[in-house]
Parts: sequence; C-alpha cells; structure tokens
Amino acid sequence: MARQTKKIKYKGGPSEILDPIIFSNYEIKTLKHGNTGHQLYRFPSKAHDWENCWTMDLQSAQSGVLKYQQHLEYDDKKDE
Repeated sequence: MARQTKKIKYKGGPSEILDPIIFSNYEIKTLKHGNTGHQLYRFPSKAHDWENCWTMDLQSAQSGVLKYQQHLEYDDKKDE
C-alpha cells in the first residue's frame, strides 16, 4: 500500500526586527515573531548561565539586564 503524504503549507510569516531598546547602557534587541505576532525581547539570563534568551515581558528583560550588570561588577571586584 502506498501512503499518501499530505503537504502542509506554512502559514507563518517572517519575524520582523524592531528597533532595539537601550536600557541601562545595554541594547535589548526586539522583534515581532512571524507566527504569533508577539513582541519579543532578548536579554542575558542568569538561569541559563548568562546566555541570551527571549521573553515577551519587557520588565523581565530589564531585570535580567540589571542582574547581568551586577554579575559583571561582582566579577570585576573579585578579580581585583
């Protein structure tokens, strides 16, 4: 028996890069997600060892930036 495969047409659009937000001298990149239309913010995440992550919540991104800057200041003081 031959199996028929149903072709699925992709209905999402490309993500749109928006103007970044400068917060505490840090550039938070923003984009509008092509499939969902949600606005996403990129920030360094403590939970992911300071790797950049995306969130829909601007306050979470800003909080992540502040924690990252505190982490950098602590590392600088520790190295002295």
